[in-house]
Parts: sequence; C-alpha cells; structure tokens
Amino acid sequence: MAGTDLLKGVGVFAVVVVVVLGATAATGTLLSGSSPAGDTEAPAYDTELLPTAVDDNGTVESPQSDETKTVVVDQSHGNAIGESDMEPLVDALIESGHDVRFYAGGSSSGLGSGTGGLSGGDSGLNATLRSADAFVVANPASAYTTGEINGIESFADAGGRVLLLADPVPPSSASQSLPVDIPIGTGTGTTTTPGQPTNLAATFGISFGAGYLYDMETNANNFQRIYAESAGDGDLTAGVDRLVFDDATALTTDGDATPIVESDATSSATRRDGTYPVAVRTDSVVAVGNTNFIAPDSATVADNDAFVSNMASFLVAGDKQPGVPEPTDSATGPGTGTGGFGDSTQPDTTPTLPGNGTSP
Repeated sequence: MAGTDLLKGVGVFAVVVVVVLGATAATGTLLSGSSPAGDTEAPAYDTELLPTAVDDNGTVESPQSDETKTVVVDQSHGNAIGESDMEPLVDALIESGHDVRFYAGGSSSGLGSGTGGLSGGDSGLNATLRSADAFVVANPASAYTTGEINGIESFADAGGRVLLLADPVPPSSASQSLPVDIPIGTGTGTTTTPGQPTNLAATFGISFGAGYLYDMETNANNFQRIYAESAGDGDLTAGVDRLVFDDATALTTDGDATPIVESDATSSATRRDGTYPVAVRTDSVVAVGNTNFIAPDSATVADNDAFVSNMASFLVAGDKQPGVPEPTDSATGPGTGTGGFGDSTQPDTTPTLPGNGTSP
C-alpha cells in the first residue's frame, strides 16, 4: 500500500507540474500577443495635438556705452512690479556699469556702481529725476499728480528717456490708476491691483487699452500668448523677427507716436480682429502694453531677448540735460502750485480703445 500511495503521489505531482507549465506557456503566448510590433493607436498621443515648442535660447545683451547713466525705476505709486520681475533688463544695465535705482518715495535704493539714494533728502520724484538719465514706470496703482507729470514731461523734453509699461486691466474698471490693496490670507502683507499710467501716458499722446489681445489660431501655445512683429526698421526692433507677449494690451496714439511693434490679434474689449500696436515711440518716450516680456521666464523666448537688449540701450542712449526738472518756488511749474507735487488735479484721460471709433 505504501508503494501504491507513493506512485499516486508522484503521479499527482507530475500532473500539477504539467498543468503549471502549460498555463505559463499559454499566458506567455497571450501576453506576447497583446503587444504587437508597431505604433500604438492612441489619439491622445497624436503629434498634431502636441504643443509646438517656442524657441527659448535667447540672451539679453548689455548695452554699449562710454559713460555711466542712471536709470530710475518708479516704486512710489504702488507699482505692481518688483526688481525680480524685471531682472534681465536690470542685470543687463548693471553689467555694463550703469546705475539702476528703485525710487520708493523719500529715498531710492540703488543697484550697480552708485552709492546711496539720488534724492539726497528731497522726497520729491522730480528731485530724484534731476540726477537721472532715464525713468521707468510699470503698472502704477495710483495716479501721478499734475506736478509729477509736468516734471516727467520736462525730463523727457530735456533728453531723458522714459519707458512706460502696463498690462491690461478689466474693461469695467473705472479706477485704472487708483490703489486697491488686497489682504493676503490672514497675514499682514498686501498686494496691489495693477493699474496703468493713464494720465501720464496721455501727456505724450498715448493710451493703454483696457482689454487683452488674443489669437485663437496662431499663438505661442496659449490664446493670450500672442505673437508680434516689428512695425518698421529702427534701433528698438533691430534683430527682432517675432516677439511673444503674454497678456498684452493694445495702445492707441494721437498720431505723434509711431508704432514699433504690432500684432495681428483680436481685442477682448471689442471682439474685433485687427493689427494692434503693442509698442509705440514718440521722441524720448517708449510705451509697451505688456510687462511680462522683461520677466526672466519670457525675456529669452523667441526674439524677446533682442527687444529687451534694445530697450536697455534705449534707456542709456539719451543725452539728458542735467538738473531737469528744475526746482521752482513759484506757484506754477514742475514743483509746486498747480504743478506741484501734491496737486491731485488730473486731466481727462479716458483711454481710447481700438475698435470704438478710432480702431486701426
């Protein structure tokens, strides 16, 4: 009986082994049959649906200049842009030996080769500009006073370079240049709603649009990330073939300013297609309806690096008369009275948008 049981056990073991081997072979056959050679049919991986890469290998070049110039960046009007937001432009200026100073009111923090603030105890913006060669305004949250506008206009007339930058604001906003502080969480910090230098730009015959530009068909992988091209030959567009602006607004002018960059796009304010100026110039003043193009993650995209490099050169290429805007004790003029620092009277500077009667 023991021998018979042993033989039965061996027989059962042999059957189990045969079954396991057979199942393994069958499974292998099935698995090998589930992955045939060739492309996987998966519409989600259709190469036509993948985003097209935008060239991002640019380098912002430092401007060439034989003398040190001072560039003042306004921070005294709740400007919704900081040093880190414009690092490529600032770095290019500093690397070539120029001073970049951020004026916050009362004193200015300097970068580069200079020491101390420019104002020397004079808290006025106009006093700061007397020693400056260029002035940069980006996304101010509060309006410029008449006295400040008069001072900046005198500054530009004397050869000082002025760069005005602003992003779109909601079309329904009636306070494009008024401060709006928004608490962040439960902390004590605040952020400021970006505005536009509406009344200051109007002094130079320039208006920033309220809506944004978009293109649903030809864009840099986002309908609000539009392409723009040079509107003509000039120093500011040298080496510029195609630019990328993320969330840009159109500009309008009174005819004295010349478009330097344009985009074939649609305005969100009017829903109309057109060729919209995104950057314009009039004498010593340049305005751009975007701030993102000088940010670290955008300045090297497409030909943005060439445009930022040219902008840096523009800021230090002027020959500004020293001491302007001049101080005055009179009741009128750049400093006091109706043109004084504290005069809040503003001109009617309602922006004119493309498509509402003056569209291109």
